[in-house]
Amino acid sequence: MRYFFEDCALDTDRRELRRGPDVVPTTPQVLDLLEYLIRSRDRVVSKDDLVRAIWNGRIVSDAALTTRLNAVRRAIGDSGEQQRLIKTFPRRGFRFVGAVVSGAPSELSGLARAAGEATVSVPDSSEELVGKRRSDGWRGHLRGSLKLAGAALASAVTVGAIAGGLSGHWNVWETARTDVVREAQRIQEQPTVRPETGPRLSLVVLPFANLSNDPEQDHFADAITTNLTIDLARTSAAFVIGREAALTYKNKSIDLKQFGTDLGIRWAVQGAVRRNGDQLRVNVWLTDLQTARDIWSERFDGDRTNLAVLQANITARLLCVAHLHLRHYEEAVEPCSRSLNLIGANIQAYMS
Repeated sequence: MRYFFEDCALDTDRRELRRGPDVVPTTPQVLDLLEYLIRSRDRVVSKDDLVRAIWNGRIVSDAALTTRLNAVRRAIGDSGEQQRLIKTFPRRGFRFVGAVVSGAPSELSGLARAAGEATVSVPDSSEELVGKRRSDGWRGHLRGSLKLAGAALASAVTVGAIAGGLSGHWNVWETARTDVVREAQRIQEQPTVRPETGPRLSLVVLPFANLSNDPEQDHFADAITTNLTIDLARTSAAFVIGREAALTYKNKSIDLKQFGTDLGIRWAVQGAVRRNGDQLRVNVWLTDLQTARDIWSERFDGDRTNLAVLQANITARLLCVAHLHLRHYEEAVEPCSRSLNLIGANIQAYMS
Protein backbone atom coordinates (compact mmCIF):
# COMPACT_ATOMS: atom_id res chain seq x y z
CA MET A 1 0.00 0.00 0.00
CA ARG A 2 1.12 3.53 -0.77
CA TYR A 3 0.11 6.71 1.01
CA PHE A 4 0.72 10.13 -0.55
CA PHE A 5 0.58 13.32 1.53
CA GLU A 6 2.13 16.73 0.84
CA ASP A 7 5.52 15.93 -0.78
CA CYS A 8 5.82 12.55 0.96
CA ALA A 9 5.07 8.98 -0.11
CA LEU A 10 4.99 6.01 2.28
CA ASP A 11 5.32 2.60 0.61
CA THR A 12 4.46 -0.05 3.20
CA ASP A 13 5.41 -2.93 0.89
CA ARG A 14 8.92 -1.61 0.27
CA ARG A 15 9.17 -0.24 3.82
CA GLU A 16 10.22 3.08 2.34
CA LEU A 17 9.45 6.75 3.01
CA ARG A 18 10.18 9.38 0.37
CA ARG A 19 10.12 13.16 0.42
CA GLY A 20 10.05 14.32 -3.17
CA PRO A 21 12.52 12.12 -5.10
CA ASP A 22 14.67 11.28 -2.04
CA VAL A 23 14.44 8.30 0.31
CA VAL A 24 14.30 9.39 3.95
CA PRO A 25 16.50 7.21 6.21
CA THR A 26 14.19 5.88 8.93
CA THR A 27 14.17 3.14 11.54
CA PRO A 28 11.60 0.33 11.27
CA GLN A 29 9.76 1.66 14.33
CA VAL A 30 9.37 5.10 12.77
CA LEU A 31 7.78 3.53 9.69
CA ASP A 32 5.46 1.38 11.85
CA LEU A 33 4.37 4.39 13.89
CA LEU A 34 3.79 6.56 10.82
CA GLU A 35 1.78 3.82 9.07
CA TYR A 36 -0.37 3.27 12.17
CA LEU A 37 -1.12 6.99 12.51
CA ILE A 38 -2.06 7.24 8.84
CA ARG A 39 -4.26 4.12 8.93
CA SER A 40 -5.99 5.48 12.05
CA ARG A 41 -6.32 9.05 10.78
CA ASP A 42 -10.10 9.01 11.18
CA ARG A 43 -9.76 9.12 14.98
CA VAL A 44 -7.55 10.27 17.86
CA VAL A 45 -5.28 7.44 19.03
CA SER A 46 -4.21 7.34 22.67
CA LYS A 47 -0.79 6.55 24.08
CA ASP A 48 -2.12 3.14 25.11
CA ASP A 49 -3.22 2.50 21.50
CA LEU A 50 0.30 3.29 20.26
CA VAL A 51 1.97 1.13 22.91
CA ARG A 52 -0.26 -1.83 22.03
CA ALA A 53 0.19 -1.43 18.29
CA ILE A 54 3.90 -0.54 18.05
CA TRP A 55 5.48 -1.96 21.21
CA ASN A 56 3.16 -4.97 21.60
CA GLY A 57 2.05 -3.80 25.02
CA ARG A 58 5.56 -3.55 26.54
CA ILE A 59 6.14 -0.90 29.19
CA VAL A 60 7.30 2.25 27.41
CA SER A 61 8.10 5.56 29.09
CA ASP A 62 6.43 8.78 27.98
CA ALA A 63 9.88 10.07 27.06
CA ALA A 64 10.50 7.16 24.68
CA LEU A 65 7.09 7.61 23.07
CA THR A 66 7.67 11.35 22.64
CA THR A 67 11.09 10.68 21.10
CA ARG A 68 9.63 8.30 18.51
CA LEU A 69 6.81 10.73 17.64
CA ASN A 70 9.33 13.53 17.18
CA ALA A 71 11.37 11.25 14.91
CA VAL A 72 8.25 10.61 12.79
CA ARG A 73 7.55 14.33 12.59
CA ARG A 74 11.11 15.11 11.52
CA ALA A 75 10.98 12.41 8.85
CA ILE A 76 7.88 13.95 7.22
CA GLY A 77 8.91 17.59 7.64
CA ASP A 78 6.62 18.35 10.57
CA SER A 79 7.36 19.46 14.14
CA GLY A 80 5.76 19.63 17.55
CA GLU A 81 5.39 23.39 17.16
CA GLN A 82 3.75 23.32 13.72
CA GLN A 83 1.71 20.09 14.08
CA ARG A 84 0.80 20.45 10.43
CA LEU A 85 0.46 16.71 9.83
CA ILE A 86 0.46 15.08 13.28
CA LYS A 87 -1.62 16.94 15.85
CA THR A 88 -1.37 16.42 19.60
CA PHE A 89 -4.59 16.48 21.59
CA PRO A 90 -3.63 17.12 25.26
CA ARG A 91 -4.63 14.29 27.61
CA ARG A 92 -6.27 12.46 24.70
CA GLY A 93 -3.65 11.39 22.17
CA PHE A 94 -2.58 12.04 18.60
CA ARG A 95 -4.09 12.13 15.12
CA PHE A 96 -2.69 12.34 11.58
CA VAL A 97 -4.52 15.36 10.12
CA GLY A 98 -2.82 15.69 6.73
CA ALA A 99 -4.69 15.02 3.48
CA VAL A 100 -3.84 11.48 2.29
CA VAL A 101 -4.31 9.70 -1.04
CA SER A 102 -3.77 5.94 -0.82
CA GLY A 103 -3.64 2.99 -3.18
CA ALA A 104 -1.72 -0.13 -4.17
CA PRO A 105 1.26 0.25 -6.56
CA SER A 106 -0.84 -1.19 -9.38
CA GLU A 107 -3.53 1.43 -8.83
CA LEU A 108 -1.67 4.56 -9.95
CA SER A 109 -4.26 5.17 -12.61
CA GLY A 110 -6.93 4.93 -9.92
CA LEU A 111 -5.05 7.48 -7.82
CA ALA A 112 -4.85 9.84 -10.76
CA ARG A 113 -8.55 9.36 -11.43
CA ALA A 114 -9.36 10.06 -7.76
CA ALA A 115 -7.22 13.18 -7.78
CA GLY A 116 -8.84 14.29 -11.05
CA GLU A 117 -12.33 13.89 -9.64
CA ALA A 118 -11.36 15.72 -6.44
CA THR A 119 -10.09 18.63 -8.50
CA VAL A 120 -12.55 19.15 -11.34
CA SER A 121 -15.87 17.41 -10.71
CA VAL A 122 -17.26 20.44 -8.88
CA PRO A 123 -19.42 23.17 -10.36
CA ASP A 124 -18.19 26.40 -8.79
CA SER A 125 -14.88 28.10 -8.09
CA SER A 126 -15.04 27.85 -4.29
CA GLU A 127 -15.52 24.07 -4.37
CA GLU A 128 -12.86 23.78 -7.04
CA LEU A 129 -10.41 25.44 -4.64
CA VAL A 130 -11.32 22.93 -1.93
CA GLY A 131 -10.77 20.04 -4.34
CA LYS A 132 -7.43 21.47 -5.37
CA ARG A 133 -6.28 21.61 -1.74
CA ARG A 134 -7.38 18.03 -1.18
CA SER A 135 -5.19 16.83 -4.03
CA ASP A 136 -2.18 19.03 -3.16
CA GLY A 137 -0.50 16.20 -1.25
CA TRP A 138 -0.69 13.81 -4.21
CA ARG A 139 0.42 16.42 -6.72
CA GLY A 140 3.20 17.54 -4.38
CA HIS A 141 4.67 14.04 -4.48
CA LEU A 142 4.43 13.88 -8.27
CA ARG A 143 6.08 17.29 -8.56
CA GLY A 144 9.32 15.89 -7.17
CA SER A 145 9.51 12.66 -9.16
CA LEU A 146 7.57 13.56 -12.30
CA LYS A 147 8.94 16.97 -13.26
CA LEU A 148 8.03 16.72 -16.92
CA ALA A 149 4.49 15.58 -16.21
CA GLY A 150 4.10 18.25 -13.55
CA ALA A 151 5.02 20.95 -16.04
CA ALA A 152 2.51 19.57 -18.54
CA LEU A 153 -0.16 19.50 -15.84
CA ALA A 154 0.47 23.12 -14.82
CA SER A 155 0.31 24.23 -18.46
CA ALA A 156 -2.89 22.31 -19.02
CA VAL A 157 -4.61 23.86 -15.99
CA THR A 158 -3.57 27.33 -17.15
CA VAL A 159 -5.01 26.72 -20.65
CA GLY A 160 -8.21 25.36 -19.09
CA ALA A 161 -8.58 28.43 -16.87
CA ILE A 162 -8.14 30.79 -19.82
CA ALA A 163 -10.52 28.88 -22.06
CA GLY A 164 -13.12 28.78 -19.29
CA GLY A 165 -16.03 26.41 -18.98
CA LEU A 166 -16.21 23.15 -17.08
CA SER A 167 -16.29 21.01 -20.22
CA GLY A 168 -13.09 22.49 -21.63
CA HIS A 169 -11.38 22.19 -18.26
CA TRP A 170 -12.33 18.50 -18.03
CA ASN A 171 -10.94 17.72 -21.49
CA VAL A 172 -7.65 19.42 -20.71
CA TRP A 173 -7.38 17.57 -17.41
CA GLU A 174 -8.06 14.22 -19.09
CA THR A 175 -5.12 14.78 -21.46
CA ALA A 176 -2.75 15.89 -18.70
CA ARG A 177 -3.87 13.07 -16.43
CA THR A 178 -3.04 10.48 -19.09
CA ASP A 179 0.47 11.92 -19.38
CA VAL A 180 0.92 11.81 -15.60
CA VAL A 181 -0.16 8.18 -15.36
CA ARG A 182 2.06 7.16 -18.28
CA GLU A 183 5.10 8.84 -16.74
CA ALA A 184 4.34 7.35 -13.32
CA GLN A 185 4.12 3.85 -14.78
CA ARG A 186 7.44 4.36 -16.58
CA ILE A 187 9.16 5.39 -13.37
CA GLN A 188 7.63 2.42 -11.51
CA GLU A 189 9.41 0.08 -13.93
CA GLN A 190 12.82 1.60 -13.18
CA PRO A 191 14.97 0.27 -10.30
CA THR A 192 14.99 2.41 -7.19
CA VAL A 193 18.32 4.05 -6.42
CA ARG A 194 18.70 4.97 -2.78
CA PRO A 195 20.88 8.01 -2.10
CA GLU A 196 23.87 7.43 0.15
CA THR A 197 23.41 9.08 3.52
CA GLY A 198 26.07 9.34 6.18
CA PRO A 199 25.39 7.86 9.63
CA ARG A 200 24.25 10.35 12.22
CA LEU A 201 25.93 11.09 15.56
CA SER A 202 23.13 10.03 17.93
CA LEU A 203 23.54 9.06 21.58
CA VAL A 204 22.29 9.20 25.14
CA VAL A 205 24.25 9.80 28.35
CA LEU A 206 22.92 7.30 30.87
CA PRO A 207 23.07 8.20 34.59
CA PHE A 208 26.61 7.72 35.92
CA ALA A 209 27.01 5.37 38.88
CA ASN A 210 28.27 6.59 42.25
CA LEU A 211 31.15 4.35 43.38
CA SER A 212 31.77 6.33 46.57
CA ASN A 213 30.68 4.82 49.85
CA ASP A 214 28.75 7.99 50.63
CA PRO A 215 25.20 8.04 49.16
CA GLU A 216 25.33 11.82 49.52
CA GLN A 217 27.54 11.85 46.43
CA ASP A 218 24.73 10.65 44.16
CA HIS A 219 23.96 14.25 43.23
CA PHE A 220 27.58 14.69 42.16
CA ALA A 221 27.35 11.75 39.71
CA ASP A 222 24.05 13.16 38.40
CA ALA A 223 25.69 16.56 37.89
CA ILE A 224 28.42 15.02 35.72
CA THR A 225 25.74 13.17 33.71
CA THR A 226 23.83 16.40 33.16
CA ASN A 227 26.87 18.47 32.18
CA LEU A 228 28.09 15.85 29.69
CA THR A 229 24.62 15.72 28.12
CA ILE A 230 24.58 19.51 27.73
CA ASP A 231 28.11 19.65 26.29
CA LEU A 232 27.46 16.87 23.76
CA ALA A 233 24.12 18.38 22.73
CA ARG A 234 25.91 21.59 21.74
CA THR A 235 27.74 19.70 19.02
CA SER A 236 26.55 20.61 15.53
CA ALA A 237 24.41 17.91 13.83
CA ALA A 238 24.40 15.69 16.94
CA PHE A 239 21.19 14.14 18.25
CA VAL A 240 21.32 13.70 22.03
CA ILE A 241 18.50 12.36 24.20
CA GLY A 242 17.54 14.90 26.86
CA ARG A 243 18.65 14.70 30.48
CA GLU A 244 15.16 14.17 31.94
CA ALA A 245 14.48 11.24 29.62
CA ALA A 246 17.86 9.66 30.40
CA LEU A 247 17.39 9.96 34.18
CA THR A 248 14.24 7.83 34.00
CA TYR A 249 16.56 4.87 33.38
CA LYS A 250 18.59 5.42 36.56
CA ASN A 251 19.18 2.18 38.51
CA LYS A 252 17.18 0.19 35.96
CA SER A 253 18.18 -2.89 34.01
CA ILE A 254 18.17 -2.12 30.28
CA ASP A 255 18.11 -4.29 27.19
CA LEU A 256 20.63 -2.18 25.29
CA LYS A 257 19.71 -3.32 21.78
CA GLN A 258 15.99 -2.74 22.34
CA PHE A 259 16.81 0.51 24.10
CA GLY A 260 18.65 1.78 21.03
CA THR A 261 15.81 0.72 18.73
CA ASP A 262 13.15 2.38 20.89
CA LEU A 263 15.00 5.70 21.05
CA GLY A 264 16.39 5.58 17.50
CA ILE A 265 19.99 6.19 18.60
CA ARG A 266 23.36 4.54 17.91
CA TRP A 267 25.35 4.86 21.17
CA ALA A 268 25.05 5.09 24.92
CA VAL A 269 27.61 6.88 27.08
CA GLN A 270 27.94 5.15 30.44
CA GLY A 271 30.19 5.83 33.39
CA ALA A 272 30.98 5.70 37.07
CA VAL A 273 32.31 8.34 39.46
CA ARG A 274 34.48 7.88 42.56
CA ARG A 275 35.24 10.85 44.80
CA ASN A 276 37.86 10.93 47.54
CA GLY A 277 37.96 14.40 49.03
CA ASP A 278 38.73 16.75 46.18
CA GLN A 279 40.15 14.00 43.97
CA LEU A 280 37.94 12.47 41.31
CA ARG A 281 38.15 9.40 39.13
CA VAL A 282 35.63 9.08 36.29
CA ASN A 283 35.40 5.89 34.25
CA VAL A 284 33.64 6.37 30.90
CA TRP A 285 32.74 3.90 28.16
CA LEU A 286 30.92 4.16 24.85
CA THR A 287 28.52 1.35 23.95
CA ASP A 288 27.33 0.53 20.43
CA LEU A 289 23.61 -0.13 20.89
CA GLN A 290 23.39 -2.12 17.66
CA THR A 291 25.67 -4.81 19.13
CA ALA A 292 25.45 -3.98 22.89
CA ARG A 293 29.26 -3.99 22.96
CA ASP A 294 31.61 -1.34 24.32
CA ILE A 295 33.75 0.18 21.57
CA TRP A 296 35.84 2.45 23.81
CA SER A 297 36.57 3.07 27.48
CA GLU A 298 38.84 5.44 29.37
CA ARG A 299 39.67 6.55 32.90
CA PHE A 300 39.91 10.25 33.74
CA ASP A 301 41.45 11.66 36.92
CA GLY A 302 41.00 15.22 38.06
CA ASP A 303 40.40 17.72 40.82
CA ARG A 304 36.92 18.67 42.00
CA THR A 305 37.96 22.33 42.04
CA ASN A 306 38.74 22.09 38.33
CA LEU A 307 35.72 20.01 37.31
CA ALA A 308 34.95 22.02 34.15
CA VAL A 309 38.32 21.12 32.60
CA LEU A 310 37.82 17.43 33.42
CA GLN A 311 34.36 17.37 31.84
CA ALA A 312 35.55 19.26 28.75
CA ASN A 313 38.29 16.66 28.27
CA ILE A 314 35.79 13.79 28.58
CA THR A 315 33.45 15.44 26.08
CA ALA A 316 36.24 16.05 23.56
CA ARG A 317 37.49 12.44 23.81
CA LEU A 318 33.96 11.07 23.33
CA LEU A 319 33.43 13.22 20.23
CA CYS A 320 36.86 12.24 18.89
CA VAL A 321 36.09 8.52 19.19
CA ALA A 322 32.52 8.82 17.89
CA HIS A 323 33.43 10.88 14.82
CA LEU A 324 36.34 8.58 13.95
CA HIS A 325 34.07 5.56 14.29
CA LEU A 326 31.60 7.19 11.88
CA ARG A 327 34.48 8.25 9.58
CA HIS A 328 33.59 11.90 10.05
CA TYR A 329 37.27 12.81 9.78
CA GLU A 330 36.83 16.55 9.37
CA GLU A 331 34.62 16.75 12.45
CA ALA A 332 37.09 14.60 14.42
CA VAL A 333 40.10 16.90 13.95
CA GLU A 334 39.18 19.51 16.56
CA PRO A 335 38.05 17.22 19.45
CA CYS A 336 40.89 14.74 18.83
CA SER A 337 43.56 17.45 18.80
CA ARG A 338 42.06 19.08 21.91
CA SER A 339 41.71 15.90 23.98
CA LEU A 340 44.97 14.27 22.88
CA ASN A 341 47.10 17.44 22.62
CA LEU A 342 47.99 16.62 19.03
CA ILE A 343 48.71 19.14 16.28
CA GLY A 344 49.52 19.15 12.56
CA ALA A 345 51.02 15.93 11.25
CA ASN A 346 50.53 14.20 14.59
CA ILE A 347 46.76 14.47 14.43
CA GLN A 348 46.73 13.28 10.82
CA ALA A 349 48.87 10.30 11.74
CA TYR A 350 46.58 9.45 14.67
CA MET A 351 43.45 9.62 12.53
CA SER A 352 44.92 7.45 9.79
